Parts: sequence; C-alpha cells; structure tokens
Amino acid sequence: MQYLLANHIFWNAYIGGLNAMEPHLMTQTVLLAGATGMLGGRIAHHLLAQPDAKVRLLVRGGGSSKKQAALAPLLNAGAELIEGDLGDTVALDRATQGIDMIVSAVQGGPDVIIDGQLALAEAGKRNGVRRILPSDFGLDLFKATQGEHAAFNWRARADDVIAQLGMEHIHILQGGFMDLFGPGSPLLDYDKGVVQFWGDGTQPVEITSVEDTARMTARVALDRTVPSGKFAFAGDYVSFLEAAELAAAKTGRSFERRWLGSEADLRAAMAKAANTDPMQAIMLAYQLYMLNGQTALTHLQNNRYPDIQLTKFPDFLARRLAAQG
Repeated sequence: MQYLLANHIFWNAYIGGLNAMEPHLMTQTVLLAGATGMLGGRIAHHLLAQPDAKVRLLVRGGGSSKKQAALAPLLNAGAELIEGDLGDTVALDRATQGIDMIVSAVQGGPDVIIDGQLALAEAGKRNGVRRILPSDFGLDLFKATQGEHAAFNWRARADDVIAQLGMEHIHILQGGFMDLFGPGSPLLDYDKGVVQFWGDGTQPVEITSVEDTARMTARVALDRTVPSGKFAFAGDYVSFLEAAELAAAKTGRSFERRWLGSEADLRAAMAKAANTDPMQAIMLAYQLYMLNGQTALTHLQNNRYPDIQLTKFPDFLARRLAAQG
C-alpha cells in the first residue's frame, strides 16, 4: 500500500511538472507585421531560430527586388507569407486566424501607427489572439508630454486602445538604437569627423543595437511568463560627446564639436520641422527627450535571459568599423 501511494504521488508530481512546463515548451505561432524593415527582418530571423515558434509574415503585396531579397531568407527558413495590407479587414482576419501572438514592427504615419495597428489588433481580438507587441521600440513614450510631438502621441494613442481590447500587451522599450551612433550616423559624421549635439552633449542616453533589440523581442514574444506592460532594457548608456570620444579612439581621428543650440532652440526647430519635414521633426523629438531625460527608461530587465548578453557601445563600434575594413 505504501508503495502504491508513493507511486501515485510520484506520477502526479511528474505530470504536474510537465503541465507547469508546457507553456514554455508548446509551439506558438507568431504573426509578424513589418518583416521587410531593418528591425522587423531581424525579429523574424530570431523568431525562426526558436524551436517552439512558427512564424507567419504579413506583407503588403508587390514590392521591389530589394523587398523580395529581404523576404527570401525568411521564407527559406520556414516562414509563412500572407499578403495583405493593414487596411484590408479580410486579409487581417485571414492573417490572424490560428495565431497566438502578434508582433508589430511597422513604421509610418498615423494611418499605419494608429489606424493600421488598431485594425491589426482588433482582427487579432476577433480571432482569439492572446498577445500583441505593438511597434513602440524606443524611449519611454508613456512619459512624453501629451501633444508635444505627434510621433510619440500616435503610439501612445494606439497603445491605449489596444490595452482596452483585453489582450496581453507588451511594450518593448530599448532607448535609442545604438546604430545611430555608429558609422553612417547623421549625428556623428565619421567621414568628416564631426559630432553635432544640442545642449552640452553630456547627457547619457540609453542605447541598444538593432540586433539585440530583435533578439530580446523574439524571446519576450514567446515567453508566456512576461506580464502585460512595459518591458525595458538597454545595452549601454552614452552621451553624444562620449560617443565621439570613443569613435575618435577607435578611428584615430579627432571629431569637431558642433553645438546646435539650447533645449529651447531644439524645441523651436522641432516645431518648425513639424510643418515642413515630419521625419526630421521625429528625429529632433528623439533628441529632445535624449537631452532632457524625460523619457528615460526604468526597471530595466537586461538580465532576464542570462544567455542574452547585450552589446556595449565600444564593442559594437569596434565590430562595425572592422566590418567596414
């Protein structure tokens, strides 16, 4: 009798353990929107590398040879392609059927960030999708001043409505992209040896490489233990002047410092660009919040996945310079 009782307890515990592990082992199907973009393509790559993920790509029909070339390795790796536009309800319903979660890496104006993402989320809700990761990817947009800049407010408006749908919703916040401080950056001109900055250039800002952002996003998307809300991380902290000093040390050339103005000057430039060059206005808005620290990240989860070691800026820069020869 004691043996039978012990055996019964053992198997109950064993089966219970399997059930507890099941959320981490079961295959999940992800719908990714924005796979042809720089970040979206890398998110797709890392999702496809996970043994417990099936990946479906929502891609607008047609496109250039460059777009087709970006999709080819993803399709060869097993991704499923669904052609459709964010404004096509029929296509969105078809794309979201049988999906566990949606990852959005779309970029654009309010027609994409608000209308398109809401249509995608609503289709997901209709078809039983459990979780969505909206296209936030940046500074803490929830701390931005209401009405100060449209690009931050678009995302906040979309996120507010998505939260009300009742789906799990996770907001990836990684600061600025480290790539914007590397070769080819509009902020640090490596060819001319010039760094441009507002304020005094000494405010450290959170930066993360595109590659690390994609790797973390793929892991978070599949991690069923991550609760709704912000998920913040950052590869490094660096100011504009520190970035220039590191670039000078790595390249062996000095960088001229060009002061662009005060915070008030930056706000004036941002307001002017809003009517003439919306993309420039977005870049200036990011520089404003980098300057004043208003949207700084808190409660970083850099160490949640021990196997993911986020890249530091000196290492990132050394690799980028080495790749350029």
